[in-house]
Amino acid sequence: MSRNLTQLLVAGEGQDRPTVLDACKAIVAQHGELTDADLRDVAACCGVPEATVHGVVSFYDDLKHPRGRRHVSVCTGTACWAADGGAALGAVAGALGVAPGTRSANGGLSLAPTVCLGLCHAGPAVRDGTTVDAGPGAVDRLLAGATLPAPAPPAAIGGALSEPVLLAGGTYAGLRHALARMAPTELLAVVKDAEVRGRGGAGFPAGDKWQFVADADEPADGGGKVIVVNGDEGDPGSYIDKHLMERNPQLLIEGMVLAAHAVGAARGFVFVRSEYPDSLPALRAAVDDARAQGLLGTDILRSGLDFDVAVHEGAGSYVVGEETALLASLQGLRGVVSARPPFPAQRGWHGRPTLVHNVETLANIPYIALHGAEAYRQLSPGATPGTKLVCLNERFAAPGLFEVPFGTSLRTICEDLGGGLKDGRTIKALQIGGPLGGILPADALDTPLDFDALAQRGCMVGHGSILAFDDRTDMRALARHLMAFGADESCGKCFPCRVGLRRGEELMDRDGPVDRARLEALLETLELGSLCAHGGGMPAPIRSLIAHFPDELGLTP
Repeated sequence: MSRNLTQLLVAGEGQDRPTVLDACKAIVAQHGELTDADLRDVAACCGVPEATVHGVVSFYDDLKHPRGRRHVSVCTGTACWAADGGAALGAVAGALGVAPGTRSANGGLSLAPTVCLGLCHAGPAVRDGTTVDAGPGAVDRLLAGATLPAPAPPAAIGGALSEPVLLAGGTYAGLRHALARMAPTELLAVVKDAEVRGRGGAGFPAGDKWQFVADADEPADGGGKVIVVNGDEGDPGSYIDKHLMERNPQLLIEGMVLAAHAVGAARGFVFVRSEYPDSLPALRAAVDDARAQGLLGTDILRSGLDFDVAVHEGAGSYVVGEETALLASLQGLRGVVSARPPFPAQRGWHGRPTLVHNVETLANIPYIALHGAEAYRQLSPGATPGTKLVCLNERFAAPGLFEVPFGTSLRTICEDLGGGLKDGRTIKALQIGGPLGGILPADALDTPLDFDALAQRGCMVGHGSILAFDDRTDMRALARHLMAFGADESCGKCFPCRVGLRRGEELMDRDGPVDRARLEALLETLELGSLCAHGGGMPAPIRSLIAHFPDELGLTP
């Protein structure tokens, strides 16, 4: 073999071979690039066709481009774009003399754009190796070679609750209570009664997902059912999962074990973004600690439950936040979306019934297990049960992560918790829930933060980011930025998304008026023809801009 892959041939996670993604990442980490000979060797090592390896390498950001001994990346996510108009990448490229996506001739330095580093409260953000920096001086520190471990100001942590739920430290009290006093069917019934809605975007009832997995047939090979945590949801503007994985991983692990108890799962995986270099070690340390306490492994707390967790790292892809793409990536393959049915609850990881949840959803479960469904519903009387974490971007005077009851007005969140915008600027618009979320004008700040109320305004709760654009924002430039993001992050499987988003970027990038009829037809094609929510959801913010800022977009009548 051209590169020594024998060290990768170790048993792990029930496999006697590494996955294609694992093998490719190992080579890049050691040598900075993948040669044609490497791709042939990986195919032989992993027992797959060479075309499969080419598909993986051409898909993930961490594998596409050669890496220098020093690798620098600059965040181009929407929060950083709002902070500096997207100037940071060009400034770094010019100063370092390396074009984005390339490596210097001597192999010493490489540069790449990235989305998102999770420091949206203090953008613009940059990364130098495993060190992440953010804030007004981040670019200067990077260029001076003086980036420090976590020099960015920490996000403010707070909320509107007398006693936090999701921001409270994990204690495993809910797990101890459930394993001692609740049969699996009882716990599942309580979760359904609590009416937990998924926090990853769609808001699907979590209890229904649990029921589907619990009712699914056991795999014929006896390998058991699976819990998969989506820690790779990288909505620009959101750093909720990052906080939970790094500051409160115990709450996540407790939620996973509770879910395993209810649905009969034997193993779990947390799939973590490679853009969050601090999340992987924090989670692995928490897993080791839980195992040492008898909270993971065999016969947990002498209950008869066998369940263990492994933590895996992604390789740079936004669309892997979609559950079928996530499962493909977890299996080491190209992270493309699959048509459904079958749903993961029926056939997921390696064909096993699989419960897929995002980090925040599972973080709700310990409270329910300990206090019950009624107490959970009363956290937000008259609104969606439970609480919601929201995060505010760098434009706010007091950016940070806050826990609020559902039904709290956006005005309360933005003005009372966030302190309004800094430097005396005014809010021009808000994007809520990530890049697929609609955009609200400033006159809609009295809208409650809740699923139905936001849906009526063409928006969604989504992942909980609240991203403010101040009065200086060029809304046509914002539309182009969003279209470019969508096009860059498309998995490419369906042509409406692969081609349509690039055509939308081109429409916004041209000089002169934008043909409104052509734009509307393009958005309709994306909505109706895309395989998943990436292409189908990207029209939402553009439609909001058309509705509220048509003159700035330069639309023809």
